[in-house]
Amino acid sequence: MHVQMTPAHTSQAVALTNIMHAAKGHWDYDPQDLEEFRAHWKITPKMIEEHPVLVISQEDRPVGFARIIKESPETALLDCLFVLPQAHGKGYGVWLLHGAETVAKRLHCTKLRLESDANAAPFYEKHGYHPTGSRASAFKRAKAIQLMEKALTAQIHEVREVDLILNSTAKWSFAAQNRQDISQNWQALIARTPALWDGKVLLVSSYTFKQGKFSAELMHIDYSAFLAWRDWGFPDKQSTNLFGCTVIRSREGDLIFGKMGENTAAAGQVYPPGGNLDQSDITPNGKVDIIASIARELEEETGLKLEQGELGRLLVIEDGPHVAIAQILTFPLTNNAILSKIADFNANQQEPELEEAVIINPLPTWSAITCLPMPERSQHTC
Repeated sequence: MHVQMTPAHTSQAVALTNIMHAAKGHWDYDPQDLEEFRAHWKITPKMIEEHPVLVISQEDRPVGFARIIKESPETALLDCLFVLPQAHGKGYGVWLLHGAETVAKRLHCTKLRLESDANAAPFYEKHGYHPTGSRASAFKRAKAIQLMEKALTAQIHEVREVDLILNSTAKWSFAAQNRQDISQNWQALIARTPALWDGKVLLVSSYTFKQGKFSAELMHIDYSAFLAWRDWGFPDKQSTNLFGCTVIRSREGDLIFGKMGENTAAAGQVYPPGGNLDQSDITPNGKVDIIASIARELEEETGLKLEQGELGRLLVIEDGPHVAIAQILTFPLTNNAILSKIADFNANQQEPELEEAVIINPLPTWSAITCLPMPERSQHTC
């Protein structure tokens, strides 16, 4: 059964309203309250147009949705999250919640808040939300509505050792189970971005991080399968997207990121230079050399080399389905000098991976790096 999470379409407004009414009716509320709720609470096409709405579909039939509203520069509101009662127990609520958090991060919010029915509050508490207050429910004999929120900062730690091993015989069940739909998704992608290439990349099947050591087992997958997993909201929760990147720091202490070019799968997004692991990162003894990957991606995207700067801390950054191994690299150059070097490099590339380099500031202290939201990273053209 093919299941995916995608942005909602205005044509799905009635289906989403029906989901909301069915989910609310699952609880033992006063019948008159439910009747008034159904009469007044509906999802409209305008609501879908105005703010992000995620929908999970089984074989193109919506079974759950979530709506996210940016309330302020720092805070987003999870306006609603509902799953059909017959679809409970399949992990769709968690999937939608994680998707909503990702949307909030893309909106540059550092906090997601919500107002939860008392029946659902334990679910949100389990996933890191803490109560901040309460208000009376409009339903008769119903418990108070719980006001809750969660900080959306990534987990950032210094790492002293990285041990990555390739399992050359492992097969990805997600790819096998969705082969036809993955192919259709790929055809749509290359129609928009013909430069994409369906090569082999590496995906983490399991990892641990203990006492400063990051260990992981990886498997070969097709890039087309990776992009389908990404585009459908990361439905396989057992897998992790691991990539290496370089956090370039200038003499002023600012960070230099790159805005991805139109010929990449992440066009327009702003990231530290880096990319997914691939077959060229595998050593003869079956290990995966992520430092070599970091060095290669840095040079391919910017023309810069690790040995040209001062190596700083090596970090592991955990954020949902993404984990980055990030090398801090400080150059004895000004912001403008670094931007100029990257621009000169791009001018001599037939298809540069970066549209331009971008200064991320102000970040005057090392601790400010922990405030950066984790980017959703993907492989570029090969």
